Amino acid sequence: MTTIPSALHSLLALAVAATLGVAACSSSSAPSAPPMDRSTTPPVSGEPLAGSLDPGSGATGGSAGDPGSGVGIVPVNPPPVDPGAGRPQLVRPVPGRLNPHPVVPTALRASVDGRHVLVEVSWYGGVEPCSVLDSVLVERNGGDIAITPIEGSSDATAICIEIALLKATIVDLGELEPGTWRIVAPGSGAAPVVIAID
Repeated sequence: MTTIPSALHSLLALAVAATLGVAACSSSSAPSAPPMDRSTTPPVSGEPLAGSLDPGSGATGGSAGDPGSGVGIVPVNPPPVDPGAGRPQLVRPVPGRLNPHPVVPTALRASVDGRHVLVEVSWYGGVEPCSVLDSVLVERNGGDIAITPIEGSSDATAICIEIALLKATIVDLGELEPGTWRIVAPGSGAAPVVIAID
C-alpha cells in the first residue's frame, strides 16, 4: 500500500471540495438559459430587425432582447446626449468691457417681418469673465450692412480656461427702406445674407 504525504493529501482534499462546491453552485434552482434560437440572431445584411427602431417612427428606446441568449437590439439613430449641442449660447451686449476687440462671425441669419429686420450673428469666443460681448458694430454703406461683434473682458485679472464657445446675439436693424439689402460680416467666412424689402 502506498502512502500519500500529508501535504499532498490536503491539496487533493481541497481540490475535491472545490470541484463539489462549483458543481453544487451551478445546479442551483435557477433555470438554465434555453438554447439560442438562430432565427432571432440579427441579420447580417443590415435589414432592420423586427421590433427595432424605425428612424421615422418616433420611438425612443430599444428592446432589451432575450436575456440569457446574448442577443440584444441596439437602437437605430439614438438621440444625441445633449439636445442643445451645436446651438449657440445666446448672449446680450454688456457695454464697457475692458480691452474691446472685434471677433470673427461664423454665420448670419436674418428674420424679416414686413420691413423690420432682425439678424442673428454667431461666432466662437471664450468663457466669461474673460470674453464677454461688449457691443455689435453695425455699418451701412449703400445697400450693404456690415455686422461685427465686439468682445472684451469683465475682469482684467481673471484666469479662464481656453475653450471656444459658440455664441450668438440678435441685432435689431429696425425698419429698412424698400429694396435689396446685403448683410455681411467683414473679414469672415460667413455667407452674406440677401433680403428684399417691399
